[in-house]
Amino acid sequence: MAKFQQILFLFINCLFVAKYTSRLGVHPLVFIVIYILLALTVWWLFTKKKDRIISANAKTLYFLTLSFVILGILLLNYTIDPMKLQVDRWSAIHNFIHNLFNGVYPYAAHTHLGGYGSPFPVWQVFHIPFYLLGNVGLGMLFSVVFLSVFLIWLFKDYYIALVAIVLLAISPAFWYEVAVRSDLIYNFIFCFIAVAFIHKKKYSIQNQALGLGLMCGLFLSTRFSIVIPFAIYLLPDFIRSDIKQKLVFGIVTILIFIISFLPFIFWNYNTFLFSEYNPFILQTRQGTLLEVLIIAFLGIYLSTKWKENISNCYSYISITLIVLVSVTFIHRMISDNFNNGLFDSAYDITYFNMALPFIIFSLATNDFFLFLTKLKSVDNKTDNLSKSKDLNENA
Repeated sequence: MAKFQQILFLFINCLFVAKYTSRLGVHPLVFIVIYILLALTVWWLFTKKKDRIISANAKTLYFLTLSFVILGILLLNYTIDPMKLQVDRWSAIHNFIHNLFNGVYPYAAHTHLGGYGSPFPVWQVFHIPFYLLGNVGLGMLFSVVFLSVFLIWLFKDYYIALVAIVLLAISPAFWYEVAVRSDLIYNFIFCFIAVAFIHKKKYSIQNQALGLGLMCGLFLSTRFSIVIPFAIYLLPDFIRSDIKQKLVFGIVTILIFIISFLPFIFWNYNTFLFSEYNPFILQTRQGTLLEVLIIAFLGIYLSTKWKENISNCYSYISITLIVLVSVTFIHRMISDNFNNGLFDSAYDITYFNMALPFIIFSLATNDFFLFLTKLKSVDNKTDNLSKSKDLNENA
């Protein structure tokens, strides 16, 4: 599975390399080869030179890499004029909050490119502190810092956390999101954090139906596609739960989701429910019933296969998200008689980034990278046995 996840990691990042280096006057294949060599070098270092990485202090390397990422985020946020960007995810959030604070119906807000915002209410509210700081793009900075703290708590190992941060740092797809102030990737970083937290704490619908329903309802009120990670992770547990637990979880999830929209429904009932640009239409207009059924069957099938192996769970989540985007793109290409290429504006390849956090953490938590941890454990046991033997001999 690790090798397949490496291929998916390269696939997503090479898409961005190919699309955005094609404007430099050099064939994109040159940059793709350079990038693949860079990624393979990193993997080689983490598998063949891991003892040197540990001896060089993984903790120090972790914070150095994290500092580089943080400085990069700040640099791109404050050197790129957001009004010149041809991506309007940032202004969909900024202008929504601007309207909210000025008593204007938020879902009537236009982006700086003239479109309408589709994020659901909880995700908009999350960005209010960054709006007050003057830059909703700082949500990315907060997400990375929060992630960095969470990784140490999750893994209790700076080496594994270092792997995850380095893979993020060498991802052109991630840096593209930073440059255009997109919120998509860190929406799914938080989703990863939620799934990993639930798994770490051993929460289940059987013992925490109310709490998990609350969490899922809040996450569902960010964007619809967030359903996929939670469904693949929680479905086996949902099936094992009794009727009461299922009802509590399902009802609480739906109620929290609906409640988050009530202020906007009461504010302007007609505009919210009947506008062709309401957030439900904007988030579902890309897909068809057939595509939904394909993803539903795939997600249900894969949810039964991860068998408490959280690395495999992350892998299956990433596969399902990539298939979702791929099927949608293929269907549109067929409908358009292949008049537009993958890199045309008709196709937003950033949707593939929904899978990137789960690919990265599948790799970081896979035995491919955990081998060193096991090796260290064996070494410690050997040392303890040697010390015990010496004490016995001395006695």
